[in-house]
This record gives sequence, C-alpha cells and structure tokens, in this order.
Amino acid sequence: MKSAIYYILLLSLFSFGLKAQDTLIAHFSASEISQRDISQQLVYFSIGRAEIPHYREPLEEWLGTFEQHNPNDPFKNRYVTAFEIYNDTQNEQWFIYPSGSVIETVQVSLYSQHTPVESSVSGLNHTNSYPLHYGSKLNIRAGETATLLMVFDSDFFFAPIKIVLKTEERMLASVASHNVILFICFGIYLALGLYNLFIYIVMRDTQYLFYALSTLFYASAWAAIFGVFEYLNLFSAKDWLMPGFLLGCAFSAFFQIEFFRLNLTAKRTMLFLLVLGCLCLLALPIAFYNQALGLIIVSILTTAVLLTGLSVGLVAWKKGYKPARYFVLASLCVIIPNVVGNLLNLRVLPSINVDIYLLGFIGIAADTVILAFALAEKMRLVNLRNSQLKSQLKQTVEFRTQALREANQKLAQSNQELIEANSAKDYFLANMSHEIRTPLTSIIGYADGMLLGDIDKAEQERVTSIIYQNGAHLLRIINDILDLSKIDANKLDFKSQPCHLFSLLGQIESVVGKRAKDKGLGFHVNYDFPLPEKIITDATRLKQILFNLTNNALKFTHSGHICLDVKAVGQTLTIKVVDTGEGISQSDMQKLFNPFTQADSVINRQVGGTGLGLSIAKRLAQGLGGDIQATSQPRKGSTFTITIKLDTPTDVAWLNTAQEIDLSSIHQITQESHVPKFGACKVLLADDHPNNRELVALLLKRMNITVTEVADGHQAIDAIRASQFDLLLLDIHMPRLNGVDTLKNIRKSGNKTPAIALTANTMQHEIDYYLRIGFTDHLAKPIERDVFIRKVRQYLNLSVKQVSVADDKMLPLIQGYIVDLREELANIEQAWNVRDLPAIATSIHRIKGAAGSFGLANVGKAFSRLEQAALNDDEAGLEDSIAHVLRFAHMCIDLPDVDVAQAIVNAQYELDEYLNQLPQTILHCESAIDRLSQCAQKGDHMATADALNQAKQLFDNNALTRASNLLSELAPLSAHTQQNADTFINVLASVRNTLQSLSEALKYNHIKR
Repeated sequence: MKSAIYYILLLSLFSFGLKAQDTLIAHFSASEISQRDISQQLVYFSIGRAEIPHYREPLEEWLGTFEQHNPNDPFKNRYVTAFEIYNDTQNEQWFIYPSGSVIETVQVSLYSQHTPVESSVSGLNHTNSYPLHYGSKLNIRAGETATLLMVFDSDFFFAPIKIVLKTEERMLASVASHNVILFICFGIYLALGLYNLFIYIVMRDTQYLFYALSTLFYASAWAAIFGVFEYLNLFSAKDWLMPGFLLGCAFSAFFQIEFFRLNLTAKRTMLFLLVLGCLCLLALPIAFYNQALGLIIVSILTTAVLLTGLSVGLVAWKKGYKPARYFVLASLCVIIPNVVGNLLNLRVLPSINVDIYLLGFIGIAADTVILAFALAEKMRLVNLRNSQLKSQLKQTVEFRTQALREANQKLAQSNQELIEANSAKDYFLANMSHEIRTPLTSIIGYADGMLLGDIDKAEQERVTSIIYQNGAHLLRIINDILDLSKIDANKLDFKSQPCHLFSLLGQIESVVGKRAKDKGLGFHVNYDFPLPEKIITDATRLKQILFNLTNNALKFTHSGHICLDVKAVGQTLTIKVVDTGEGISQSDMQKLFNPFTQADSVINRQVGGTGLGLSIAKRLAQGLGGDIQATSQPRKGSTFTITIKLDTPTDVAWLNTAQEIDLSSIHQITQESHVPKFGACKVLLADDHPNNRELVALLLKRMNITVTEVADGHQAIDAIRASQFDLLLLDIHMPRLNGVDTLKNIRKSGNKTPAIALTANTMQHEIDYYLRIGFTDHLAKPIERDVFIRKVRQYLNLSVKQVSVADDKMLPLIQGYIVDLREELANIEQAWNVRDLPAIATSIHRIKGAAGSFGLANVGKAFSRLEQAALNDDEAGLEDSIAHVLRFAHMCIDLPDVDVAQAIVNAQYELDEYLNQLPQTILHCESAIDRLSQCAQKGDHMATADALNQAKQLFDNNALTRASNLLSELAPLSAHTQQNADTFINVLASVRNTLQSLSEALKYNHIKR
C-alpha cells in the first residue's frame, strides 16, 4: 500500500477515537447526527477505479471486497464510505456537507429500497450547490431509511474530512455567513496589500514591499483553497493551492527581517529567517508538481516562520520597541489557528469539529490588519525621531554657532597674546644672546689665552677661577631656562622631606650676605619666634626661590640693606625679602612675574639678567603650596612675600629665642671634598663624548680606581665579558647601542653589577624609568664633583663589603611598579572588552619588558605567551587564555594579607620562588602558632615569649604582614598569658584565619607557575 510506513507510524503514535465497527455500513438516526461530525464513526474503503453498485442490496457485499482505507492519507486516492440515515424527524430536505479539506471530486449516491441510485457531484473541480462549499442536497422522507455512499476522488487531501448532516435551512444560513466573512477578509487582504504596494512605490522602503507581497500571495492562496477562482469562472487554481502559501511565507520572513532591522540587532536570527525564506522559494517546483507534498512543506515552513517571528517580537517588545506589541498580537492571531491547522494537515492532531480553515483565514486577515497598525506605529516613531533629530540639529547648529563665535573671540584674543608673547620672546632671545655670550666670551678668551701661553703662570689660578665663575653663571642661566620649560610642561617634581629651617636660611645668609657685604650693603635675617626647628618641604626648591629673590634684590639695590623676615602663622610659613633698591612702578608690577619680561629695560641693561627669575620663583612657590606677592614704591625699595604650606615633623622642637639656634647648623660652608681612595676597585666607564669621558676618568683615577673606558654599548658589553667590574657608569645617549639597551643586555646575561646612568635627562619620570629597567642610580650632567664622589663612594664601599645595595631602594620601586601593573591589567581588560588587539599587544610588551626587573618574571612569562597572538590579531587564540592569565596576574599581586613587594625583596626578587615555597611556609607558620598556643596554655611565660618572637620572625621573613601585626598585639601580654587567655585565643584564631585565607587562595585560584 502507498506510503504504508507513514500510515503505520501515524496509527501507532496517535489515537483518533475510532469506534470498532461490527458492520461495514453504519446506521444513524437523523436527529442523532444533525449538526455533528460523524467522519470518525465511519469505515472507509479504497476502491481504485471500480464502479459503484446501482442498487442497495449488493452494497455491503461489494464493500467487503475492498481493503479499508486510512482517511489521514494526504496523497492521491479514490475511496468510499457508506452509512444509513433513518429520518426520525418531520424535515425532509437535508444537506450532506463534507468539509475541512480540499478535494477535487465528492460524489454522493443516495440508495432507497428497490430503486436505482441517485448521484450528485461537488468538489474543487465542479460547480457546487452552494458557492465555495462542497456537498449535496438529500431528500429523505419522514420515517424512511436511506443509504448514502460517498466517493472521494482527488490527487490530494489537505486534512481529514469532516462529514456533517444539516438541514437545508441551516446550511443556507451557514453558507451565507461564511461567504460574507470570506469576502470581507479578501477585501481586507486586497485593500491593505495594494495600499502598501503603493506606499513602497512612493517611499522605496522594502518592508512595505515585502508586507504587500506577503499579503497578496496569502490572499491568492486562500482564494484557491476556497475555490474563489473557479466560482468566478476565471481559471482552475488546482496547481496554485500551495505555491501561494510558500511565496507568502517567504516574503513574511523577509518582512520580519526589515521590520525588526535584524541585520543590526540579531544577525543569527536574520540568517535563520533568510534560510527559511529561501527554502520556501526553492520548494516552489515541488509544490507545483505535487500539492500533497507541498502541503507538508508549507505546514513545516510556515510554522517555523510564525514561531520565529513571535520570539523575535517578544524580545523586541521586552527591549521597549513599541511596534513589537502589535506584531506579537498579530502573530498570536495567525499562529493559534494556523499552527493547529498545520498540525491537522500533518495528521499530528486528530480531526476536530471546527472549520479550522475559516478560522485560519480570519486569523491571517486579523494579522494583516494589526501589522498595518504596527507599520503605522513604526512610521510614527520614525517621524517622532526625525522631529527630535531636527530639533537637536537646530540646537546643535545654534550651540556650535555660539561656540564658533566665542572661539573666534578667543582666537582674536589669543592672536593678540601671541603677538605680545612673540614680541616678548624676541626681546628675551636678544637679551639671552647677550647673557649667554657674555660669560662665554670670558671662558673662551681666557681658555684661549692659557692654551697660547699669553697668561703667566702666576695669573693662571686667578684666570681659572674666572673661567669657573663664568661657567657656573652660564649653568645657572641654562638651568633657569630648563626649569621654566619643565614648569610649562607641568613636569617639575617636588620632593618634600624634613629639612633644618635655620640651616637652610643660614646658607642663604652665608652666600648672599658675603656678596652684599662686598657691594657695601647690609644683610641680616630677622626671626619672629616661635619657629619650628625643622619643616617638611622641598628644600632645594625653597632655596632656589630665596636665591632668586635675594639675588634679584642684590642686583637692583645699590645702597642700604637687604633683609629676610621669617614668621610662622598657623599653617603658613612666611618669608619676606625686603630691599631698599630702585623699586618698581605700578605699571611694571602687572607684568612682574611674566616670563621673558623685566620691569625696566633701561635698568635691566645696566644690571643684566634673563627676566626668568621671578617667574620661576612664583611658580615654584605655588608648587610648594604657596605663592609670592610683591609690593614696591619707586626709589623706596621692594618687598617680596613668600608664603608656603607649613608642615612639620610630629616631634619637632619649636624655638623661642635666637640663643636656642644651633649656630653650627647655620653657618655650614662647603669644605673641600675629601677624595676617598679605593684600592683594587675596577670601574667601567662608557661615554661617547671624549672630553666628558676624560673628565670622569680623571676623577676616578684620583680615587685610585682602575678605569676601563669605552665609547659605546657594544664595547661595554665586550669589556664586561672580558673582565669583572665593581661599578658600571653608562652614558644614556651613545651611538650604535645606547645606555638603556646596553644595560638590558647586561642584565639578561645575569650580571648584577651596580650601574649608574649618566644623563642630562633629569625629569623624575625619566629617572624612575631608568631605575625600573635596572639602573642602580643616576648622575645628572653636568657632573657635580661632590655628588659624583659621594655616589661612587656609596656603591664602591658596598661592593667591597659585599652588601646588597638595592633592597631599601627597590622596595618602593616594586611597590610603585605593582600599582602600575594594576593599571596595565585594567588597560588590557578594557581593550579586550572592545577587542582592541593592538592596544593589548602594547600593554603586554610593557609588562613583559619590565616585570622581570621587579621580581615578577612569572607574570612577564605568562603574558609573553599571549604577545604573538595579540600581534597577529589572533582573537581566537587570546579567547582561550587571556582571562586565565589576567586572573593569574591579579592573584600574584593581590595575595591576601601578604605584602607582595616585601615578599619579592625577601625572595631575592623572585616571586615565583616565593610562591613555590608558600604552601610549605604556611605549614611552618601553622606549626609555629600551635607551639605558641601550647606554651601560652601551660603558662610558661619565657617559652611563650620565645615562641612568639620566633613566630613573628617567621611571619616577617615571609612578608605575612597582617599575621605579623596581629602577633605584635600579643607581645605586651606574653608575661600574663593566663589573665589574657581570651585575647590570646582570639588573636591566634585570627592568625589562623589569615593563613587559611591564603591557603584557600592558593587552592581555588589555581596559581600556575
């Protein structure tokens, strides 16, 4: 039998409630079955092309010659069913109504006793008694029994057939109401379809095209199902039953993509709907060739499109997209009846006594109307958005017009300021040329005279002194220019630390007082007590301010005196520099602190100067948390008042009289530096400048140091391979291989010799960079003899004694680097969130290059595995490992209750080694705590104190800071353990908790080394 496996499967899975039949011809009374579906109570027989009997008598025997037929088979067949009707009513006009499916031919044969059969035909290919409805009229007299034989002949059967007996009156009313509903729905389809097609023609918005085509194709498919084309005598739509549904389904899928803009919001859903739409189009030939197969395909694809659309609509509605609510309502209107109809078509559900086709048709009509509202709502939102954008654009234009107007005004002002500044700089450069050339003239002239022998030996010492003084003056000029550039770039660093106030002021008095005395001026310092012995500030910058102001006063004062008035008021230290000099006019006071300008150019030409001193002094005072104010009267002198923030050490002494001042601290003078002698010490000096190299080598040789001189980094590396050195002096800017790269190569080879950077780069961030990459210290050029000797002595003494030089300096550097590393990790996480792989590669390179220098080689190694993937834009490669590496790095620097920086120092700058030993260390610590607890419980005070010291030493050695601090609380209590038993127990429990937390962190965070 055709499709036997299909039928057997359906019959085994579903029960349709068929009653077992004892006879081949069922018997009913008219009153019993009127308006009821009896299809499931009948027996069906497949008869092929056999002729039906002309009389009633052989009918049952004739039926027995055929095999029974499953009415759920959707494919081509010709089958019959027979039943008797006893008319137990007074009505004689009846109508047998086969419905719920699409059938090409339905033949109804009526048998009466001993009379020939009377037959009538209806169906898709025939003219029906009632428009758009199958069935035949019957005339059965009251009290008589008639036998009906129904023959169903079709190439397809869309759903299980329902068979209902109705009175002709009721049938007429049902047909009228059904047809009115049908044509109203068709009118809705055509009106909305054509209307949206016209909208598309005008607006060229494809969502309207897809909506119109979907509506029109669905309308044509339903018209073919109900036989509208045949009823209107247009053409036979037998082959158009399923293709219309496939086209409508395809354009419905395309409409959903456009309506929800799935190409932007949900690309996977868009691709799924595109596949469904294309499958609908690809299935068209099958639907034309075989309507039954087309029915199965249509049922599956339309269900998929409808359910996908419902899910998309719900998600969009949840996200606040208002048109989606109309779409969801429309989807429900069409899904409920049509999905049920599709399940009936697929024979998944049993036949039900409802005209599911009519309900499905009405549901799609409602869907079409509600979708029109959805499109209208979307258009309203688009118009509202356009209106808002237009309003925003107007506001933006007004704002930018105003901003442009203000910018033009500022530009005009800036232009004027630039003209003035340019004029001031021109004047400054002209004056600076004079200021620089003047000492250079002396330096070059006297040096030339000495080289040519024009100066007697008796005069050489005096001339040498003149050269030195002019060189120092030239250096001060250059330093002023550099300080101003640093201030302008906001890169001038301030280092606050305790300093002796009276010693600092004594240095000013010692230097400036002598020069004032030489000029015939008085100089004295007035102290307004009480004053603190020490203050916390940047002593170098404060001295620079005072030297600038006092030198300025000295320059413009020709008679009288200069004095410093010192006073502390509240949180402010006030120092006044008072002179009896030329004074300053009010017009010049306004530009007094501007760079490149001076108060009176005539006087300036008489006394010289760069015009930078007061500007630098004011900005330095602001950097110290204060300011400088000036008051003056022409020819009566000037007063410059410096105020800085007054910070003092906690244990500072406040002095009330001048007699309390330690005079030895005031008049500190620079003694000639004693040059230490270092026997058997070897220093490598790398500098490309021969004169600088010769000068440094001369100082070193005077210290009895063996010096190896090289001119570049490659020669330095070769020299280190050939010999061992106690100290390395490396110039930063060398040809071929600079000092930074040279040191990196040296450190990679495992050489730990102290190295000092020789550089003219003196900004703090540059110095910090040199220290981070492995330099032990730095020396600023030009080299000051005292500073040079002090630093060489420091590192060579340590070298001789074999003492580590880096721990106290490296600890704050490691702490600072850990802070930087956290920021770098945050940068990587942010870059990974937006998949910025170049930024990730840059951060990884920085971590890889620096981590090892601060004891975090394991972190650098972990990130080095990711660098190549980031450089190659290998997102998949990073996906698998970047989260783990970031978690590992955070774990390394955030070990609970551990001072990680101190741990690195204690572990000889190898955190990896510390982590390897940490599990065993935790066991030792727990044992130490157990021993301490036992001693305390026994009341043995000496043993308790000894155990406490040993435990604390163990915790300190392993940088377990919280536990160590907790043990410190027990030290005062160790002599009275029994009286303080509860405190001992609580503190030891807290210590155990810290160890447990650290152990859990190691266990659950999977630290891999």
